[in-house]
Amino acid sequence: MKSGTVIVLLALAACIVGCTGTPDTVRVGEKENGTTVSVGEGGRVIVALPYDTVEKYEWRTDMSDGLVVTDEKTAAGTQEWTVEPLGPGTYTFRALWVRVGAPDAAAEKTFTLTIRAV
Repeated sequence: MKSGTVIVLLALAACIVGCTGTPDTVRVGEKENGTTVSVGEGGRVIVALPYDTVEKYEWRTDMSDGLVVTDEKTAAGTQEWTVEPLGPGTYTFRALWVRVGAPDAAAEKTFTLTIRAV
């Protein structure tokens, strides 16, 4: 009976050390608009949105303080940002789909994601 208790305690300790229950990297797209995702401390969120240079529109980002873009890529059909929270908390990533040269208030669509860093 004692060896069974020890095994359970060791398994629990391993989970506490290595299992935060939140992923290190979360990838989201347009279908996650308006949702909340969680990442562990030091985690990152990759936001990939459709992008079309032919129509002369662009995504403009607006983020909470404490959320930083560590990488940005534009490829055929997709614009992608890797964002990382600087510490635990709740942050907002917002992207506005705006015609090039138009003010933000003229955005034709908005993507909003709440990021919880735990």
